[in-house]
Amino acid sequence: MNSKVMLATLLLSNSVVAADIPDFLDKNDINNAQFQCLGDSPQYSDKDQKYVDILWDETLNYLEAYAAALTNDQASGCLNSDSAMVDSTEGGQHMCVMDRRDMKLMVKNIYQVLNNADEAKKCFGAREDVSWIYNPGGELTKNSPVAQHFKRTTFEEFFDQKVSDKQVKQYGKSFTKNFYKMVTGDEVKMPAVFPYDISANSLPNLWAAAGWFPMYAEESKRNDKNFNNIRGGYAYAEIFGHWGLLRIDEINGDKVGAEVGMTVQSVDTLYPFHNHAISEMYYNMRIPACTNQFKTMAIREDSPLVKTVKEDDKIRRVQFDEGQHNSQTMWLSGSREQDPLIYFHQNTIHAFDVDGSCEANPEERAIVSVWARSNAHDKRNDYGTTLLCESAKNPGTPAKRGEVIQCDLTKLKW
Repeated sequence: MNSKVMLATLLLSNSVVAADIPDFLDKNDINNAQFQCLGDSPQYSDKDQKYVDILWDETLNYLEAYAAALTNDQASGCLNSDSAMVDSTEGGQHMCVMDRRDMKLMVKNIYQVLNNADEAKKCFGAREDVSWIYNPGGELTKNSPVAQHFKRTTFEEFFDQKVSDKQVKQYGKSFTKNFYKMVTGDEVKMPAVFPYDISANSLPNLWAAAGWFPMYAEESKRNDKNFNNIRGGYAYAEIFGHWGLLRIDEINGDKVGAEVGMTVQSVDTLYPFHNHAISEMYYNMRIPACTNQFKTMAIREDSPLVKTVKEDDKIRRVQFDEGQHNSQTMWLSGSREQDPLIYFHQNTIHAFDVDGSCEANPEERAIVSVWARSNAHDKRNDYGTTLLCESAKNPGTPAKRGEVIQCDLTKLKW
């Protein structure tokens, strides 16, 4: 980035103004909201603060566009809500996403932040001291004065020093080398419900400096049920949430359950069948290279296709047959153009199959998403721990397409 562009980026600081409060929100809940941070308020020198301000402004832009998209009803048939796919079986099932109370609270929390930015900012920091989140490096960092200023361990260093499996390390190095091309370019484009672009094309500092976590790359017992290419080809960043840049415990005395960020998954990978006791959603930000490139399988825990095989006070073990006749109909295609929003209720079993055969340079491409969880404050219900499913025939090994799949679902507490 040349000096003039860097200066222009710096001058954007403090340019964000309060968002208009939609009429479906009570202004009394929004105006003069009171914030309790999770942990101490970060303190910065004047030199550091300049870069924190840039990161803060891009964070507000990201959050505002996300809240606007979720409540955009122009083409959804809903009221003050976008429509989301929630189950891919039986032809696909959809709902008005803002019918969910957790989603209403998350959107309200975002507007409370936007309209009380100075108070909310006391809970915001660059989190450069956190040892387990990383800088992707490469062109993404070169285009970001913020990522250059706040030093983190890079993906290259992470995969070289902290990953022991040679094949995972190899996939990780390719992921690192091509990360910039994966998250930028004409193929990355927002769904139509977004008021403006919040991809790395427009918010280079946020995408470079948010702090990324390749959550499956290091050795763990959980990864016995995983695939090496996804272990080395997946990462997420959290902007707003308990592990992110903006860490708010309570607003107006109510616990905040929002976790908002972004994910990147390489093509030619199957994100394994998994579940968690926290609701989750994705907005797809990729134009597909071919029809049916991005396929999702989502099956609710109360689906007639799911059979209970074991149960105790904490876990319900279930199975479903992904190898049954016409099992391909359990998967639905999605992209920024078709079913871009997916919402997974608590304990929904889901997986993502991303085809790379139609890409000219598959090593340079990924599915890129705006990601969020909405009720992560409820620590009784698993606090978002992702549970990977397994082969029912060979427990402890990855669940592959075309076989009976076994999953442990968390017993939810009301």
